[in-house]
Amino acid sequence: MNTVDFLLIGGGIIGISIARELKSRHPDSSVCILEKEHQCGLHASSRNSGVLHAGFYYTADSFKARFTREGNQRLTEYCEAKKIKLKKCGKLVVAQNESELVWLDELMIRAKNNGVPLKSISVEESRTIEPRAKTYQRALFSPTTSSVNPIELVKSLLSDAIQEGVQLKTNVQYMHRLGERSIKTSDGIFEAKYLINVAGLYADKIGKDFGFSKDHRILPFKGLYLYSEEPPSALKTHIYPVPDLTNPFLGVHFTITADNRIKIGPTAIP
Repeated sequence: MNTVDFLLIGGGIIGISIARELKSRHPDSSVCILEKEHQCGLHASSRNSGVLHAGFYYTADSFKARFTREGNQRLTEYCEAKKIKLKKCGKLVVAQNESELVWLDELMIRAKNNGVPLKSISVEESRTIEPRAKTYQRALFSPTTSSVNPIELVKSLLSDAIQEGVQLKTNVQYMHRLGERSIKTSDGIFEAKYLINVAGLYADKIGKDFGFSKDHRILPFKGLYLYSEEPPSALKTHIYPVPDLTNPFLGVHFTITADNRIKIGPTAIP
């Protein structure tokens, strides 16, 4: 039997970050990550747009608002300290018609309530930021939105975690719960004082084994991006549509990668 103080099920960016923080706060405790793949961050953690959002999409009473605002600041500081490529290009949110202006106003209210910088700008001002962007009457500009290479970020965080004493076990798959603090895996039994479920798209299934998530289910969506054939730096800023705030999607948008390439997407395939 393997016994540790803190056992994390899942080696994505959330699992790695929590493990690193736990080791920092409890240096004399053992912290172990279990990852079912041969390396960490092969799924959602590395297959995303890499955008560090500012935090103005969410209502002030939500964890997302707080985590996005604070995460933007802390990840920006981390990337600068570690010399990780960071594209500080900001983001335009553009309207297509008059019916979307009310949602621009709502986003401005949310930004103010969340303490996030966001500017309401004219059509002319938007064109000085990105000449090819088109908007109806006005747009929003987020100066603190940026983008990183998510693969590079995961690798750096993992390297830090291991150097600080976090254990990593790859090719180890969670099988089922055995007791209050013990689980069966493909590599035997693990027991821990604290089990932390950071299993991504499978977190609901593991949660059910421990009596949680009875009324919740994760519905995964696959998003596809198209790389533009335009040369690097052809676009000056991210360009997003006004989102439907009743749905958890931000719409198809133009994203500038940390390497200055342009991505268009994503789709949302159930």
